[in-house]
Amino acid sequence: MGAAICPGKSRDTRGWSWRVFLTCWLVYTVFWAPYIVREHFPAIALAERGSLNVERYLGWSQDIFRGPHGGAYINNNPGASFTGAIPLLLLRPVLTRVDAWNQRLPRATPQRGDGDLFWRTVAEGRAFYFLLVGFVTVALVMAPATAATAAYMCSRLAKAGVPAAYAAAASLLYGLGTPVLFRAGLLNHNLLVADAGITALFLLWDPQDRPLAPARSIGAGLLAGYAVLCDYSGVVVVAVAALYVWLRSERQPASKRWGLLAAYAAGAVPGLAALAIYQAAAFGSPFLPSQQYMPPTAPTSHGYRGFDWPSPALIWANFFDPRFGLFAYCPALLLAFAAPFACRGGGARSCMPRREMWILYTYFALFVLFCAANRYSWLQPATGFRYLAPVVPALALLALQAGQALPKFARWIVAIVALAQSFVMAATHQNDVRLAIETLWRRRFFMPWMIRLGNAGVPVNWAWPLLTYALLALALAWIWFVPMRRNACASDAS
Repeated sequence: MGAAICPGKSRDTRGWSWRVFLTCWLVYTVFWAPYIVREHFPAIALAERGSLNVERYLGWSQDIFRGPHGGAYINNNPGASFTGAIPLLLLRPVLTRVDAWNQRLPRATPQRGDGDLFWRTVAEGRAFYFLLVGFVTVALVMAPATAATAAYMCSRLAKAGVPAAYAAAASLLYGLGTPVLFRAGLLNHNLLVADAGITALFLLWDPQDRPLAPARSIGAGLLAGYAVLCDYSGVVVVAVAALYVWLRSERQPASKRWGLLAAYAAGAVPGLAALAIYQAAAFGSPFLPSQQYMPPTAPTSHGYRGFDWPSPALIWANFFDPRFGLFAYCPALLLAFAAPFACRGGGARSCMPRREMWILYTYFALFVLFCAANRYSWLQPATGFRYLAPVVPALALLALQAGQALPKFARWIVAIVALAQSFVMAATHQNDVRLAIETLWRRRFFMPWMIRLGNAGVPVNWAWPLLTYALLALALAWIWFVPMRRNACASDAS
């Protein structure tokens, strides 16, 4: 899963990272999915009324339920909602005006079909308002957060001695050729856990294995705490990052080693405290999760509120079910399991240190076990792949290492196929890979947001996808070729 673009080194590492960021941010924003999910409702309630009580939207989603002491809340941690509320609060005057304008328009006749929640917004005269909310939370939360993760990956790989052009290509392949592109299309806590988790590990890593600084431990702790604030699967991030802090400081005195671990723990406190305060305010207990109070459902009949012993059937489904399986959405990630053998035989390959390699495998294994124990994973066909999203960056790094052992033409084929599948899935937001291509053709290359605008009464025609793809291509060409041409001219002039 690698495509060597340029073997030479570049001094402009920061420039490469910025191009990776802008490319990913632009693509994620263009491919946004116009769907409102449970994490949107607390964010909207915060922007509209300054409260996490979503009683106004009770009945809009099965994931909203009445609290034991009044009000209504979602059945998940609030981290993604807190993050999504930031741009909604900043743009509140604009959103308020759009909402008022939208409600003055003639009401379209609601239809029934996929996306019943959308038709509810149509019936209430708020379709454009909710579409704008969906766009803002992608363009100003999911897209920049995930694009920044890809850009940071580029920077860290370059710091490790990987040629800057190859580091950029590898980071783009991660950002655009994996299910990250599919999940970045809407506000999603699993992908935010992925961003926080891999960034925490990158922050702790040092290519020269220099002593770990307390500031980096605190930063990693902040990210790990934020991961738990987004979802309880973030405990895997907390555990693995703590293990890595301990291993990174093994050559330091015992007092220093424990001090670094304490700094890491102190960094995690704000996120954990915010979660405890939210749970106490919403449900009356800072320690019990929201699932304790929600009405029983089929998944909650197993174990403690849906959390049971790991299920082999669920492990297999999380890997290979065409509707939500990790390797069904990106078969190229299977190369990750060949990474330990990729550097045998020497050569000019960039090899990951063995300690870091096994940290990534541990990270992967613990997430697999956690998601196999979480019976809510069986509900993924409703929205597609997401529960194993946090392992994608780790597997991508390992797969990129393994890809170096492939012949050049094989690397290009794997990369092109991975990119093609990822773009088709994102362009249709179809939750079954077997139907994505047929759906794209049947829709005449219309993106979901174009279809939704048409449903809301906007006259959308064939020119919309044509202009969108053309403008995206022009913008990407400007991002990549204009700076390169300037650098070439500056080099010739010198």
